[in-house]
Amino acid sequence: MLILGCDTSSIASGALVRVPVVDGAPDAGHLEVLGSFRTQDTRSHAEAMAPGVRDLLETAGIRGQDLDLILTGVGPGPFTGLRAGIMTARAMGWAWKVPVRGVVSLDAVAEGSFHDAASAGHTVFGVATDARRREVYSAVYRLADDATGATGYTRAHGPVVGPAGDLEPQIPMAGRGAELYADVLTPVAGHDQDEPLAELLVASALRTGLDATLESTSPLYLRESDARVPADRKKATR
Repeated sequence: MLILGCDTSSIASGALVRVPVVDGAPDAGHLEVLGSFRTQDTRSHAEAMAPGVRDLLETAGIRGQDLDLILTGVGPGPFTGLRAGIMTARAMGWAWKVPVRGVVSLDAVAEGSFHDAASAGHTVFGVATDARRREVYSAVYRLADDATGATGYTRAHGPVVGPAGDLEPQIPMAGRGAELYADVLTPVAGHDQDEPLAELLVASALRTGLDATLESTSPLYLRESDARVPADRKKATR
């Protein structure tokens, strides 16, 4: 099974992942990342996504039509960047006749940090990413043993947006928000600079189960845009 992952909720990233299928179901424990890319900034999403995906497919010798699924991060994230990734995924899905589904972007950060949160003895941890305006996008996750005995996690609350100071200080947080607001947040050790990465987005969707993955690709903005339609000018009176 070939899955393309895309996320532009913060930086822009993409990944091409092969997942073996066992007894008709994808084997999430043995996914293979065939290639990935990521940007270093948060302002070049539209310029990076399409060329990045093209290079991934060409390097792997795979056509877009060969994909089985496209997963796109639906945020939360800033308006312009988030739209760029979602629209790119939708356009590719339409052109290649490949289904597209959405994944909460914060889950990718949780996927990359939950093992260390569990190793540190935490039963609950959170994810906080930069929402600008001195706020963070956040969610809280609960750690638990799954049916195989391996540690997993579920999203217990969120995503939400608000000041970092409104979060529970005793809950360790992964993600860039933990670095930006280190004065009020406790980081998951080694994960205070984590960003949502496409390969982890795919892994988180597989962990949850593709049947439970969002069919909607509607973006999670969580707050209104700064852009406003100009009001009609008042007519001058004589």
